[in-house]
Amino acid sequence: MKRVVAFFLFFLSLHLQAQPATVQAAEDIKYISQKMANDYLFLYYKPDHFAYLPRLQKSLQQLENDLRIIAKDTQSEDVHAILDYLSYTKDEIADLLQSDISQKNAQQMLDDSDTLVEGVDNILATLQHTIFKYELKYDIMKMSKLYMAVHLKLEETDNTKALYDTIHTVETKTRKADPGLHMNWQTYKRLFNPTPLYFIPHLISIAVEDLEESVDKL
Repeated sequence: MKRVVAFFLFFLSLHLQAQPATVQAAEDIKYISQKMANDYLFLYYKPDHFAYLPRLQKSLQQLENDLRIIAKDTQSEDVHAILDYLSYTKDEIADLLQSDISQKNAQQMLDDSDTLVEGVDNILATLQHTIFKYELKYDIMKMSKLYMAVHLKLEETDNTKALYDTIHTVETKTRKADPGLHMNWQTYKRLFNPTPLYFIPHLISIAVEDLEESVDKL
């Protein structure tokens, strides 16, 4: 009987250890979905820039690793069904990165990023757990993605509304998280306005990097 109890406790400890890794991998996919879309929009805006395509390839590799972690750590048939769909989306993104840079492919990348988020949110709902830092970094990167989409005239009306909503979300979360982070956000907030006089992607990139560093320090 003691051996049975010991085996059960050992199995339970393995499950509890695997759960955080699964949650972190799922949260990472959410963040990467926005980062890849954001980087592709920067690439679309400036196709001759040397940095964005290598970043996209690196993010694609990380996406593959995260999907593998979740698949290994879960026995749920529902989760595996979602993973199959996300793997298909990942393959679609891989093909897209081998294609010409175009407005059509930029829109496809936006659609694929939404697909990844929808699938991962369903997985996180089954785990009943989220990681605040990852969620806030996801919102910040989503802001940048939407800012680029609006100014590059990609589904401008829908993305403008989504940008306003995301700005409000970041406003609320930074206020609750930390006074210093919220003050830092106030410095950059006006840059993300969907209707500024100037299109300033370089400053947006700097703002996102600084905000993410502030979140990592929480």
